[in-house]
Amino acid sequence: MRILILTLVCIAAGFGIAKYQVDQRAARVVSTLGLKADMEATLATVPVPKEEQGRIEVVGGDTFDFGTMKQGSTRSHKFVFKNVGGSPVQLEFKSSTCKCTVGKFKEAKLEPGQQTDVDLEWHAEKGVKEFSQTATIASDVIGQEEIKLSIHGKIGASFVFDPPDHDFGDCLASQEYSFSGKLYSFEETPLRVNAGNWSETSLSKYVNVQLGEVRDLKKGELAEFADARHVMDFTVKLGRGVPSGRFAGNVALTYSDYSGESEEAEQFNFPMRGRSVTVLTIVGGNDYNEEKNTLSLGSASSRVGLKKSFLLKVKNEGDIVPVIRLGKITPDTAAEVLKVKIGEPTVSATQRIFPVTVEVEPGSPACEMAGAFGKDFAKIVLETNIESAREFPMFIKFRITE
Repeated sequence: MRILILTLVCIAAGFGIAKYQVDQRAARVVSTLGLKADMEATLATVPVPKEEQGRIEVVGGDTFDFGTMKQGSTRSHKFVFKNVGGSPVQLEFKSSTCKCTVGKFKEAKLEPGQQTDVDLEWHAEKGVKEFSQTATIASDVIGQEEIKLSIHGKIGASFVFDPPDHDFGDCLASQEYSFSGKLYSFEETPLRVNAGNWSETSLSKYVNVQLGEVRDLKKGELAEFADARHVMDFTVKLGRGVPSGRFAGNVALTYSDYSGESEEAEQFNFPMRGRSVTVLTIVGGNDYNEEKNTLSLGSASSRVGLKKSFLLKVKNEGDIVPVIRLGKITPDTAAEVLKVKIGEPTVSATQRIFPVTVEVEPGSPACEMAGAFGKDFAKIVLETNIESAREFPMFIKFRITE
């Protein structure tokens, strides 16, 4: 009996184990079949490999410089969008700044290797010297959801100098200097420049302006001045002996447009500046403005008068013994009241230092030379026997009341 019961228990245990194994196998089969059934949905959520994605390249760059445009003109630039990826790309115009116009482009679908143009147009308005505008193109490429295009440039008048001005910096009065520039015309009519002169008459003898040949330009020939129709080179030569101190003025180029028997002339000014460095140096303390080369005497009544002194340092130049004397005082009203006295110099191995006094003596008539501009000042000119510094002009600012 015991043997029978033990046998039945073993048979039951074996059947249970077998059923468990069968159930586990069945569960694995069901799981496998389920994955197979959902395989397409699962793969749809897996990211596309990077090398298979679409990718946009803006051929030639996403920024364009129009250079200098004539007022009232309109220009455009084609930005080329190319799909350099492995999947199609959808493009769509999104936005632009208010003054930048996108051409006919609205949207496009680019297959791998395909490209399309996006035109950005700009109208050069008056009253604006520089412009910078953008447009935004949207795409369905991850990481390139927005692609910004930029244009910029300058707006010039009918005539433009390049460069717009020139600074000679510090110039030794004993040497010559030269500078060359260009004048661009955006007009269709021929460019005729008759003369070039230095506007500051007191320095005109040191400045020589030479005009080059006028050359016609094809539209778009020069990238920076694409709308220019004519160009002329000019050269400014600064001679020896420019008086010590800062100088500034304009090279005035006179342009004429001939129409029949009438002649209309217009002047274009090219600003130049610099500082002439000579063997002469002024030591004038707080009353002397080196940048403006101006000595301020202040204000006083005629009864009291005015007096200021400064030192004029002169470096030795070769075997020449420096001599300083008063040349002239302008205008005549200032010459009537100003007195300039040059004392004996202190001599050293390298230089001579002259004490100079500028005075309005008591009892002198009322005189005002303290305006807002240099032309309202008095001017004294000291003369020397030094080749590189024959003259030394200085402005004097003062006011004498009754």
